Amino acid sequence: MCSLRRTLSLIGFVLLCSLVLSVPVVAQQVVTGTTANGAIFELDVPANWNGHLWVYAHGVVDPQAPIALPDVTPLKNGLLAQGFAFATSSYSQNGYAVKQAAQDIHQLKNLFTAHFGLPVRTYLLGHSLGGGVVQDLAERFPGQYDGALPICGLVGGGLAQIQYDGNARVAFDYFFPGTLPGNAVNTPLLNFSPGSPAFKAVLSALLVGLNPPNFPTLQFANVARLPGSNPADILTSGLLVAGFSARFTQDLLERTHDHNPFDNTATVYRGSFNDAALNAGVGRFSATPDALQYLEKYYAPTGQLEIPMLTLHTTADPIVPFAQEAAYAQIVANAGASGMLVQQSVNRYGHCTVNAAETKNALQGLFLWVNFGKKPPSGDVTVP
Repeated sequence: MCSLRRTLSLIGFVLLCSLVLSVPVVAQQVVTGTTANGAIFELDVPANWNGHLWVYAHGVVDPQAPIALPDVTPLKNGLLAQGFAFATSSYSQNGYAVKQAAQDIHQLKNLFTAHFGLPVRTYLLGHSLGGGVVQDLAERFPGQYDGALPICGLVGGGLAQIQYDGNARVAFDYFFPGTLPGNAVNTPLLNFSPGSPAFKAVLSALLVGLNPPNFPTLQFANVARLPGSNPADILTSGLLVAGFSARFTQDLLERTHDHNPFDNTATVYRGSFNDAALNAGVGRFSATPDALQYLEKYYAPTGQLEIPMLTLHTTADPIVPFAQEAAYAQIVANAGASGMLVQQSVNRYGHCTVNAAETKNALQGLFLWVNFGKKPPSGDVTVP
């Protein structure tokens, strides 16, 4: 026990000196492979392995992109340089693959243990959709992990995310009818790369909509609760939610057997120049029970935390709203587990636009909390 304490103290001291901003390092041992379901994995162990393992889950990938390992070289090399092992995986499917992602990430610890032995501690780390995945694993398998760090994660759950995206799409269609093919629950898979017809049509509509007298772009952003304190950020937010609808609507429907998970039958929209006309004119859609059950299962948070969880989120996130953090805090409070949750914010526009210093501090904060009981501070942790 004393030896373990000395080891952990040494690790903690090294962490306090530097973590992710180290010189590049090559792992002494690297194991790669493909699982039976098609996920590609990589396990990295440095020569000076301290016995601790970070398991990383990446964000959403376009449904038509090839299956590939996430490129997180700076993060991986920084952790390896400090003696940590690192494990990551593609998902066996791209798109809104929450179910498959949780399965693929959860098997990494067993794969790692089979090659290198059982780690002293195992920490979960994920961005965006991967943040929701590590949240899911932390809640369901507290005996197999020691701490979790979701960054810009879907911590409010799949249903909250789909409601946000669906509400943004119906608001867009109201202010810019006919600009984007389909609707909130039935959009063909469109090319939305910069310069494509769909992209140019949306961008043109948003640009024109910045003008008086009605300023439809500003009304749209206000109704859809899109962040942005200047025209460039507002345009970016509009393009991102339109692009998500164009690229992921069909992918989600394929997972729910073409049944609709979005429901706005009782939603009251606010923030336009004429909310009565808005609510009378927006498209209305009713969810089917089985599609809702899919999102409940993959994944609705329970808040039942038994291991430390530190979340980090930008306050002006146009893809995964910062409001999901407050929603999750309430879920955790209802479960009586608030002592296991610390939530930190970065005062910045963008999705996952957390800088290296903020990432380093969060990694260090979770490590010290798990190993020494030193709980990190909550609130604004912005590093300019």
